[in-house]
Amino acid sequence: MLGVELTGTELRFIELQGGAGAAAPVVTAVGVERLPPLATLAPEAQLAAQAEALRRCVLSSGAKARRVALAVPQTAVLSAIVPFEEGLSEEALELRVTLEAEHHLSTSLDAVALDFERLGPRGDGRDDVLLVACRKEVVAEQRALAEAAGLEPAVVDVEGYALGRALGAARSQRAKEERVTALFLLGAGALQLFVYRGARLLYARSDAVGYGEEVMLSEAALAAYLEAAPAQAERALTSLYGAHPTLVLEDVAVAGAGAALPGLMAALEGRLARPCWLTDPFLGMALGPCADASLLAAQAPALMVACGLALRGCAP
Repeated sequence: MLGVELTGTELRFIELQGGAGAAAPVVTAVGVERLPPLATLAPEAQLAAQAEALRRCVLSSGAKARRVALAVPQTAVLSAIVPFEEGLSEEALELRVTLEAEHHLSTSLDAVALDFERLGPRGDGRDDVLLVACRKEVVAEQRALAEAAGLEPAVVDVEGYALGRALGAARSQRAKEERVTALFLLGAGALQLFVYRGARLLYARSDAVGYGEEVMLSEAALAAYLEAAPAQAERALTSLYGAHPTLVLEDVAVAGAGAALPGLMAALEGRLARPCWLTDPFLGMALGPCADASLLAAQAPALMVACGLALRGCAP
């Protein structure tokens, strides 16, 4: 399956193959491409430009898969973990979820794509169930993009859940899978904080602290970002502890294209006064003959979302 992430400036994708009997997924194709300026284009022209870039990038990479997983931004969804009694059938649980969503949402369910997942027993005779709601037009935009590129939209996921899947791959060599991890995603348009216990997303926050092309062209712009991003990361953690005062973070991971900027990791560790580690979900994976190893190594932290999406197509 192809995992595709689109930002305002780039598209990134990974093709993974794997299944029963495979020791680990195999990276069979990877692609990264700059998008043309989109801000001044009409929505239809934006879709056409993104679809053409995706079609061209997939073709040039040698990818064979046509089923694709995409993600809506974390900021576009509402989610909650709700307990329901154990033993409910899928039909009964779906009905209960719908009733619960009607109670919590301020908009009509006709305008919302609703999904749920059983997370497991709480130990008190009830199951935790994750409820996720997103406006239907946001999901439809992702599907339309894949179709316009000649691909089959098999999965529309959520950014934070895809990241959690990739985080599991990135720390497979690290002990204690159920550790509480803060993951900073440093993108061109925002700095996001995701907190996980194991693979379960506990907390998400997004702040409009990004960077532009000038950080690679101007020492002053780079210095300004190296000051602003760690300072915002510190504020995000302060906000996290205010909302969850008993939470203990066991480690801090860093992902996103901004993580590769020179001096970023040192500046972040200095500001947070704790070690941070750079994510690479591909360390335990094999590479196919068409996969660009140098591109994969250079872009690994930026490919976390795409990797987590592609993992949806790999058998457990």
